[in-house]
Amino acid sequence: MNTFNRETIKKILKAIGIENGELVLLQFWGDDKDRDTLHNFSYEVAALGAAPIELQQSREVNCEIFNISNNTCFNEKYFSLFDNIDIIIDICMYRPVVPSENLQKDKFELYRKYMGQLFSTLSKKNKFVQVRIPTEENALESGLEPSTFIEKMNEAYNIDYDELKNRCEEKVSELEGKTSVLIKTGENCELTLSLEERKWFIDAGDGDLPCGEVSIAPIENKTNGSVYFEKIFVDIGEVAKDVILTIENGKIIKSNSDTFNEFLSELPPNGDIICELGIGMNNNVKELSGYLVLDEKMINTFHLGIGMNTLFGGTNECQMHTDFVGTGELIFK
Repeated sequence: MNTFNRETIKKILKAIGIENGELVLLQFWGDDKDRDTLHNFSYEVAALGAAPIELQQSREVNCEIFNISNNTCFNEKYFSLFDNIDIIIDICMYRPVVPSENLQKDKFELYRKYMGQLFSTLSKKNKFVQVRIPTEENALESGLEPSTFIEKMNEAYNIDYDELKNRCEEKVSELEGKTSVLIKTGENCELTLSLEERKWFIDAGDGDLPCGEVSIAPIENKTNGSVYFEKIFVDIGEVAKDVILTIENGKIIKSNSDTFNEFLSELPPNGDIICELGIGMNNNVKELSGYLVLDEKMINTFHLGIGMNTLFGGTNECQMHTDFVGTGELIFK
């Protein structure tokens, strides 16, 4: 079931900021039965005066291609085709990159190399946007019932993007120049983060969709204190409740939760470093569901990220990034 309509697509593309004459690569992670969604994006891109270029990444089609291909198929000549692309829009009917289970084992490395070079090439573009379509297949990784997932996602997408952008810009203007923040949560938990000379970023339609947050990378070794979360979703269907995290010099050193401590023990190097502070700004996300793509955008929430932050002004290198969403009082100085 897919209820993503042309009006929603039109609003999203306007928020992305597509301009006349631009080349827009529509990378479609889906199968032939859903190509109408891809074409609807193409129609609306053309209506904005830009040129749509469709690239389908079907799991099963890619499986057939890579099962019979070799190292000469996707060479530098192939990747040079993307040199003049201005904007990348990933249209995800299901989780990107994951190969078909029918991909031959001896072809997996060839597929991995192709996807790695493709991402490296496309990530250099000025705008790289990912749109998760509200489908039953995407619901599988959310932990939500498909009908609930689709309803919540469509609601999160169906916002006034101009109004959202204005509110985000006003929030960043209010916070610019602040060098620290005190977060008060629970009964007696206080956490201080240093924001010295770090830049705030706005996600109001030209990044990860559904959108709606402002965020910053705090100084990695200057977060100290404790913070309370009513719930931390450590995995699909696995929840740590009433969690208090203790943080010293940017590193989570312990919690009061056995469930969270087990999660903490399995993190990769630098995965236990506080790397992000975000503030949710999407009025149409009204309750925490356990699906971070939605939860971190929820109005009147904050989230702390752990792991990688080098893509948004930080210095912590890590192979993962995840967020914990909560409510509390934020006092900026």
